[in-house]
Amino acid sequence: MNTPLGAYLDELKINKSRLSSITGITTDRINALSHEATAIPYTDEVFPIVYVANYLSGIPEDEFNSTIDRIYPRKTKNRLINKLKGLSPAAQLFGNYTFQRKDVEIETNIPAGKISKYMNDNNKKAPIEEVLNFVDNLGLDLLVTLKKFYGVIDFRSKI
Repeated sequence: MNTPLGAYLDELKINKSRLSSITGITTDRINALSHEATAIPYTDEVFPIVYVANYLSGIPEDEFNSTIDRIYPRKTKNRLINKLKGLSPAAQLFGNYTFQRKDVEIETNIPAGKISKYMNDNNKKAPIEEVLNFVDNLGLDLLVTLKKFYGVIDFRSKI
């Protein structure tokens, strides 16, 4: 049975071994993410897989966010940012950058204490849905944010 990511890759008719050689993610891991409901899709894997799959299929970069929305539909956009509406511009500015971790975890459905775990463990990886909920709730642009924190994907020399 396909996961939503697997269904998307199948729809594009993506060759997973080619995708593996370009992204550096093993074919076994791509297959697990595509077919095993228990495989946790981490952001550092999903981002390059979808980005490169879209490129190989001729899908423009500006459609990346809508592609992710299609694969991982979410319903909780901008809840944190909306709490600031009606406040003064200064309050919105400062509030936007100083949410308490507890509030962020509650609004984004990140388990209690997990943000602290990310802060204290340089090797801890975030599942894509946690990152999506975080980005959505803060009203950030997904692709811009992923490029900033996970790096620009430069793969054209591998094609």
